[in-house]
Amino acid sequence: MIMKLLPLGTLLASFAILGCGSDLPKPPPKLATVPVEGIVTLNGKPAEGVTIAMHHSEGKVAPRGTSDKSGKFSITTYGNNDGAPEGSYKVTAAKSVVKEISPGVLAPPPPGGFKSDIPPKYEGISTTDIQVEIKAGQKNELKIDLK
Repeated sequence: MIMKLLPLGTLLASFAILGCGSDLPKPPPKLATVPVEGIVTLNGKPAEGVTIAMHHSEGKVAPRGTSDKSGKFSITTYGNNDGAPEGSYKVTAAKSVVKEISPGVLAPPPPGGFKSDIPPKYEGISTTDIQVEIKAGQKNELKIDLK
């Protein structure tokens, strides 16, 4: 059986027409953001590699950032370091303890498993006691001390 091949232009136009359906749900609108920076410490010392996640009280967004070796972080919601929308947030902090020994290859777990130095209470939304209010028109600098 011999099949006729459609010209490339016809094929691409067919895909474009099929992909333009109006029945697709629209993504929620992006909320305006304000800059948010901070420093995270563990027992008073800068904490490197800690992911700070901010959980909006109305579930609208979940901005996040990761601390550098001096404990500093910038929060991102939609784009690089764009900050977070105004509102109340619960803040969680976690540190990845899995090690990558080469690109795409993870180290085997040590005896007893991986252990994080971040207290577990900060890892869950229901257990964290860190809450922040982000406001427009002012400097939003967070100081997060994990104990």
